[in-house]
Amino acid sequence: MLRLIEDQAQIGVWSIDLQDTAIALSEGLLRIAGLPYPSSDGGAVLDLVHPADWNIREEMWAALTSGLSVHRELRILRPDRTVRWIEIKADVVLGSNGRPARIDGIVIDITSRREAAQSIDWSQARYQGLVQAIAAVVWIVNSDGVHWPCPSWCELTGMSEAVWRKGGWTLAIHPDDRPRAAQAWAIAFERRAPYEANYRLRCADGQYRWMSSRAVPLFNADQTTREWIGLILDMTSSASAMAQPTPARLENVTGSLVRSGRAMLNWSIPELAAAAKVSDSSVKRFEEGGGTALRPRTRDAIRSALEAAGLAFVTTAPGEVALLYREGAAEPPAGDPGSEPE
Repeated sequence: MLRLIEDQAQIGVWSIDLQDTAIALSEGLLRIAGLPYPSSDGGAVLDLVHPADWNIREEMWAALTSGLSVHRELRILRPDRTVRWIEIKADVVLGSNGRPARIDGIVIDITSRREAAQSIDWSQARYQGLVQAIAAVVWIVNSDGVHWPCPSWCELTGMSEAVWRKGGWTLAIHPDDRPRAAQAWAIAFERRAPYEANYRLRCADGQYRWMSSRAVPLFNADQTTREWIGLILDMTSSASAMAQPTPARLENVTGSLVRSGRAMLNWSIPELAAAAKVSDSSVKRFEEGGGTALRPRTRDAIRSALEAAGLAFVTTAPGEVALLYREGAAEPPAGDPGSEPE
């Protein structure tokens, strides 16, 4: 039974008689240590302790000889040169005279657990590094719509944490962009769908900067919403980093860029068609890759509508076109789309 338990649970047991210093080591312990069975050479096991953890070994022995229980984790360097993490639990057994007579302990191989925890730590560090590199703010909202503390938002906007926690984030958004951003969040929250909004944000220095806010809901196993996690990207910085970009040629403006531009403005196909005074089908064909079949005048009208709303198509490298924000983006115009022939 002991062999079965030790094998399945990756544990080993040991005992030291403090009267004659006799040591008993189980087969499971020697298997973890990489030593042959049978053996009663406790010194050989102690010698396997990793040099960086010798202080832990000494602290444990001092505690045990003083009659105290121990529970520690340390590394061992096995004869095959592999490193294993072990967890040690030990208690002192008192004799009839009330003095320590024996030390009984178990050893648990926790290498897999440690490696999994280390992998999670590395992944978390990579995630945090990536977020810090691309995002101005990371925010979290629970399933009830209550905002978690967000020091980066408060630092960026100068808003107090109390106002942020109460959902007052829209107060930092430009008045012209506020209704659209608030409506987009309300719809996404109600539908438990990804949230997207682009708006001008008043920063702590009083200046407005274009921001792109994105968020997704995270679900529990039963598909109820656990929380929302979002990023706010500084689009103004991205645009400013490109000094005097060259306007892109009309033929280099692709359907995917038009679709991205429409998404950045939160426009529907009819809204873009209305702004460009073209038909809905013209916009749809352009976005689906058939733009070359449209008249240049129609394609230019679609591009001009997006640029009038605050976007710019610029050449960043030969054959490469990017879409940037410019100041002064407008709301989607009202009215029916025109019916200009293709």
